[in-house]
Amino acid sequence: MFGRLTKQKKGLKAQPVSPMGGQAPYTHTLGSIIWMALLRLGVTLFVAWYLKDHFNVYSEWWLVTGLAIYGIAIYPAQIQYEYFKRNNRELIEDTLCSSCRHYRPENLHCTLLDEHVSEHYLPCEGEEWEPKNLDVNIEG
Repeated sequence: MFGRLTKQKKGLKAQPVSPMGGQAPYTHTLGSIIWMALLRLGVTLFVAWYLKDHFNVYSEWWLVTGLAIYGIAIYPAQIQYEYFKRNNRELIEDTLCSSCRHYRPENLHCTLLDEHVSEHYLPCEGEEWEPKNLDVNIEG
């Protein structure tokens, strides 16, 4: 997932290594990006509301609040989403799961088994795979 793998020991699958060393603590998903953006937005709005009385002109408060929302909540979420797409491009486009109708690429999720897909883990191991473009037209 992060490009490097730990040394594979007998009988164990290789685990992804985080860029800072050690094992990766979790899989970065679209849900985690949205959750952190909402958390940062809530904190930003609370701080802006608290500091509202420190501005002389009300329009300055709106300007500073708008810039803070963009700079603290929206822009980091955009960067994280681009990072997510870049690092998971192969998983989204070039795996067995990517051609399955139960796979949702925006959050790396198998809807049939309700589990996340990774480079090292396919939830159904290919047994429940169904092609995306299965158009069956039965005409009598």
